[in-house]
Amino acid sequence: MQSQACDVCHRRKSRCDKRHPCGYCQKAGVECKYTDRSREPTFRRDHVEAIERRLRQAEAKNKALSDELAKAKRNENSILSSREVSGVRSTPSSRDENTQSSTPVQANGTGHTIINEVSFLASTAAGERHYLGSTSGVLFANLVRASVDISNGQHSSRAENEHSQQLSTLAKSSVSTTYSQSLPPHELASKLVSSYLAHDHLCYPFLPPAELLSMTDAIYGDPSFYSNNAYEAFVFDLVLAIATANVYKFDWQMLPSAETHHSRAMSRITEVFQCGGIKSLRVILLLCQYRTGSSMQDTSASMWHLVGIAVRICYELGLHRESTYTSKTQRDEHERQLAERREQEIKRRSFWCVFAMDRIVGITLGRPLAIHLDDIEVALPSPQSDQIFATQFQEQPSAHQASRTSIFVHITQYRHLCGRIMTHLHGLKRPEHTEERVSTLRDTLVAELDEWRANTNNLVLPDNDNGPDFPPDRTSFRSREWYEVLYSNARLLLFRPCPMLADISKDSKSLQNIFSSSKQAITIYAYLHKSRRINYSWITLHAVFMAGLSYIYAVSRHFRERRRGPSSGACLLSDPTTIEIVNDTRACSNVLVAVSERWNALRHCHEVFDRLSDAVLADAIKLQCAPNLVQQYATSILPPDAENRRLQEINYQPFMSSASASLHPNSSATVPMNDACYTSTSPLAVDSAFRSCYDDLQNLYDQSFIDDPVMQLSHDWLGYLDDFSGNYQWSNDT
Repeated sequence: MQSQACDVCHRRKSRCDKRHPCGYCQKAGVECKYTDRSREPTFRRDHVEAIERRLRQAEAKNKALSDELAKAKRNENSILSSREVSGVRSTPSSRDENTQSSTPVQANGTGHTIINEVSFLASTAAGERHYLGSTSGVLFANLVRASVDISNGQHSSRAENEHSQQLSTLAKSSVSTTYSQSLPPHELASKLVSSYLAHDHLCYPFLPPAELLSMTDAIYGDPSFYSNNAYEAFVFDLVLAIATANVYKFDWQMLPSAETHHSRAMSRITEVFQCGGIKSLRVILLLCQYRTGSSMQDTSASMWHLVGIAVRICYELGLHRESTYTSKTQRDEHERQLAERREQEIKRRSFWCVFAMDRIVGITLGRPLAIHLDDIEVALPSPQSDQIFATQFQEQPSAHQASRTSIFVHITQYRHLCGRIMTHLHGLKRPEHTEERVSTLRDTLVAELDEWRANTNNLVLPDNDNGPDFPPDRTSFRSREWYEVLYSNARLLLFRPCPMLADISKDSKSLQNIFSSSKQAITIYAYLHKSRRINYSWITLHAVFMAGLSYIYAVSRHFRERRRGPSSGACLLSDPTTIEIVNDTRACSNVLVAVSERWNALRHCHEVFDRLSDAVLADAIKLQCAPNLVQQYATSILPPDAENRRLQEINYQPFMSSASASLHPNSSATVPMNDACYTSTSPLAVDSAFRSCYDDLQNLYDQSFIDDPVMQLSHDWLGYLDDFSGNYQWSNDT
């Protein structure tokens, strides 16, 4: 007899008879294991295997790098010996000539040396910098220079190091051709690149399409191009990895794992980061883009750190200032001006891609934003900028299809608005943040969100996803439903419990908005999953789980207040029916199962949701068993804007009803109606289920900084239960 429950029963938080095997494991036919949890922490087997696998990969990489280093040293010694034999040395006379030639410049450029020294100190005091702000000292140095009328002669001293250049050439030539031989066929690679441009590039257009296409042709046209160009090889491999991860929604077994392309790219990461500048920024953006849909254990935390590095590179390059994008070429140099405009437009889009990723990661993880609106003054890309790339990328927008830049700008405007919602409603509460002031600000944000939703019609999106105008790549960014689910998620961000409005959930209007928005989000996610246009990412998984948890929160709170009486507190406009709860929770669970299968660490999130949904369904059935409570509220208690919300929900009805009917055609036969009714002292089943799931919700993401939306809602939920503690009887009017 064991002293603790087995691992399976401990994870399910169910009673264990402590035998070996226990009754549940024997009945379920699963392995029954006991771990002494009192002495040392437990580790999952898949987690240990993943660490062992990564350790073996690291050892193999270290061995390969050691071999390459030894080969490079041998080549270096041979070059040095050959140079000594041929007499290639710097003689004293040559050094004297260099000294004498530099004397006039030093004599005539003393004033300019002061400027160079100030610029050097300002740009290297805290590491390499390229953007010099007003506090760097350069502005003051320029004023001093102008006041004393220093000569404008420039002193340009470029230190040439032939030895380092030769070593760099040797390192490039010593790269093994094994990786280039493992590339996919040219036809398959072209399809993956086209898939990337048709889907992922719409949301993050920081790579020039023509550059990517020509890069693909060069890699397969010249066998040495892949080995000699580390940056191009890295970009190509990451694009293949991103595209492979996304085409899994069509056929999981069609292609090799995206990890293969990712590992091939990461073998050149050190060499690639030496490029610096905008190339390093693109590399980080590609890594973030890949980790959005990858199944890596530390995806969210590592992406947060990568985005932080990308933000600082943007500041370093001055991409947060509009003056960086001012053209400096002459008007008569048309070709040169066009090339510069193209490069500046790519920099502008790169900055806004970093901005969007900063908002996504910050909101999802509940962490402070890295880019503050007061620090930037960059305009969004103009839809007319598509003409710059028209001759490079043969995809002209038609009258029945939105331009690529218009889609990117519309999505970025949404990220901008969500960042403001998080800052104003989910930040730290200060004395000047009165409830009245914050409520007014929230109403303003709601109006801006409604305006953004109305502007979606300007994108000319297809109304019928099965029609001839719908693109065959199944990208969600050209789907009207995807923008509707963004709208619902933003409304959840607006009305769910937040630090600025502690009593927001006691308001019937807020509770109704939480319920309707979460219901709409669940239904649309289920529809996108059915039509195979959902984005399989941990961000989508978080959004679906948040919508489902908000749905359970709103319904359970309504049932709890109904238990106290019709006029006790915040309630929904009507009692959710049992069939409605079954359809909504089952649809959410199906999507959670489909998306979470790619993340072992988050795979159990649908189990937590199922336990909560089963409990709230039991409460709904018991509510129906109370004949004196099966009545809805009168329309006289509707808030002033209830009619407007009702009109909004009418637009969803054909879509929602068709989706629910297709998902659960016979759901009415699955609802047990013979459950016991409430007694005078029985608690809500969902309350007990939530308390048992609370630890699982806390450990859902394994984050050291626990302030994500799931935790905020869970804390509010638990605090409400503590305030609500006590046994309440169902009200009787008889």
